[in-house]
Amino acid sequence: MVSIWHDAAQAFGVGFPAPLQGLLFWVTASLVVHVCQRLVEHTAFSADPPSRRVSASHASLGIGCIVWALDVVGLFLYEELAHHAVALDLVPALSGLIIMAVSTRLTIPTLSTSARKLHIAMAGACLAAGMLLAHFTITQDLVRSFATVNWTAIVLAAAIALCLATWTSIRHRAVKMSVLTPHLLRRSWEEKAVCGAAILLLHWLLVNTFGLLSVPAGDTAHNSALLVCVLVFGTALAVEQLRNMHFDAGRQQLLRRGLSMMRASNMAHNPERDMQLSLIADRLHDLLQPDRLALHFQPIVDLRQPGVQFEALLRVKDPALGPLNPEIFLLACELQGRTGDVDRMILRNALDCLAAWREQGLLQITISVNVAPSTLLATGFSDWLRAELAQRAMPHHALRLEMTEHAVIALGAPMVDALQALGTLGIAVVMDDFGTGYSSLGMLADLPIAGVKCDRLFVQQLASDARRQSLLRHIGALTREFGLSVVVEGVETAAELQAVAAAGLHAIQGYLYSKPMASASVPAWYANEMQPRRKALQALLSHTTRAAAGSAAAAPVLSASRASGPDFLHSVHPSHS
Repeated sequence: MVSIWHDAAQAFGVGFPAPLQGLLFWVTASLVVHVCQRLVEHTAFSADPPSRRVSASHASLGIGCIVWALDVVGLFLYEELAHHAVALDLVPALSGLIIMAVSTRLTIPTLSTSARKLHIAMAGACLAAGMLLAHFTITQDLVRSFATVNWTAIVLAAAIALCLATWTSIRHRAVKMSVLTPHLLRRSWEEKAVCGAAILLLHWLLVNTFGLLSVPAGDTAHNSALLVCVLVFGTALAVEQLRNMHFDAGRQQLLRRGLSMMRASNMAHNPERDMQLSLIADRLHDLLQPDRLALHFQPIVDLRQPGVQFEALLRVKDPALGPLNPEIFLLACELQGRTGDVDRMILRNALDCLAAWREQGLLQITISVNVAPSTLLATGFSDWLRAELAQRAMPHHALRLEMTEHAVIALGAPMVDALQALGTLGIAVVMDDFGTGYSSLGMLADLPIAGVKCDRLFVQQLASDARRQSLLRHIGALTREFGLSVVVEGVETAAELQAVAAAGLHAIQGYLYSKPMASASVPAWYANEMQPRRKALQALLSHTTRAAAGSAAAAPVLSASRASGPDFLHSVHPSHS
């Protein structure tokens, strides 16, 4: 037993750091863990490929340099290495820095964005190997012989390095995935302190892996100067990386807001949505499959005319992420450069549904599909769409395209040319979310569009707000002068319907008339519910003789309709569907 203890003592020739030095290194290592986690999180929350590449490059170089500085500073912890640290040669030290930077550059992208635990584990192993190789390169001139190995130290060091890299990455993934749950996980300082303690133990094991040469005493002042230089280098780099990360996050936020306005004018942005966006970007390849992109259809009814139109609404569900917000999904596609692919998949799906309905005799149904401006402006889009319609023997007037107000107005002349090209095919384009942005009425007179859809923003508080009522009346009058159709979205209550009708508008879309439904449910709804629902709404309006009395007249009519048959009028908020 004494012999074994003696051999172990000889193998671990460098003693554990003194309490004060160990405490300072522990605190420093915990701060390094915090900075590295922030940099990795910033890379993970980038959604578009250019931002991911730039963020990964900055994070990798920053993490590599900071960890290298921490490794070099650690050499000053031990009394046995006090003179070895001064004797560090520049070439091995810089070689270790290069190895550390390369290993982080090759592994950080996978550790920050991969959704597969096996890939994360493999990248963690590569990063751990790079850390060990960098340390041994830095200290190679101080090693007496690489043939004499303390296997206990090197095995424990490799295990700790692997566990640190893999566990922090998997933990990071769990935090990122928690945005989909009611309880968002947060990285605690307790976790970072544990990682800092593990790094202290790891460093002590590494310096005991090989026997060290005897080095003559050096200049203490030079020793302190080198320590200060390395500390200043690491601290300055960490501060600069955090500052740049903050500014880059703002730049990415502006990019996302600008792109989202081209597709959904009322999309809000917050950190949780940004995390969801990055998760979707991680799994986008798997999501862009026809069986993952389902369509539901919500009726649009004109109470003065027969027939019905349906708007195709995207529904996305992922086995791991669950149901996804379509607006965030489409923004992820835009940032990843896949908007054209997903728009064409949606159009094919919608046209297939319409063709199936027409085969069942539903020849009066038309559909509208929202498309992105980049899709419409893509070379050959009009020819592609014409071929898809011809393949299904579909009349061109059966399809309408919707684009947001921002997209139609902001893109100017190229968009006008594209709209005119579609117009020559008989495919109408409607301006969606009208009035939510900075509409140019002068351009509205020149745009070759077939109609506008007023956002729910106009409907909110419409029944009690005389100014909103006046605004909606003038919009109706203006569009009639231009020969444009008008659809009012988001009509959910009887009072809102009465106020819309009082403004002279009769085409509505909303939960008051019908919720969105799956494609397979449309034929039965068309045969059994469309006309009763329309008649119930018409009966509601016929009992309204004055706008002031409209709300009072609505309740008995709704009660009568419920008593006489199915509940045709739904006043359910979309979030409860």
